[in-house]
Amino acid sequence: MNQKTVDKDISIQAITDVEVKIIFTYRVKYIQQSLYRQGSLWNSQVQTIKNGKVNSDIRLEKQGETYLLINDGDTTLIHDNITYSGSLLYFNEPKQVSYLYKERTGEKKPVKRIADHTYVITNEKDSKTNEYEYKDGILVRAALIHPLAVIHLERSM
Repeated sequence: MNQKTVDKDISIQAITDVEVKIIFTYRVKYIQQSLYRQGSLWNSQVQTIKNGKVNSDIRLEKQGETYLLINDGDTTLIHDNITYSGSLLYFNEPKQVSYLYKERTGEKKPVKRIADHTYVITNEKDSKTNEYEYKDGILVRAALIHPLAVIHLERSM
């Protein structure tokens, strides 16, 4: 995962490759790219590859004051200005952020501060789905909460 800033453009690229063993084994790879221009998400794409085949492809493109969301060929317009998304969570503490856009699902999710430098993302039932802890503005720990297990991530220095 890396973030590059050129002039005022922020480019983020992340590749996550996971092997899951639940009754049977499968491999899931996420390839994510996001570009921020002038403080707004300009475009993003997330491909999910399951066992070597494209399982989903979600793209978002800024078009004037709206965004065109293309989710596996289906299109939707988003009438909002997206200034913070899931890809920024890894590099930029969400200070004074109340919502984020999830590139992997095309959804807007609430962000809540629960302690100093600690935030949670919640679902529509206000249940915690992920928790993020920061030091000096950089993510140091995360808990990704799934129905079958909690995945803990910790930054190694």
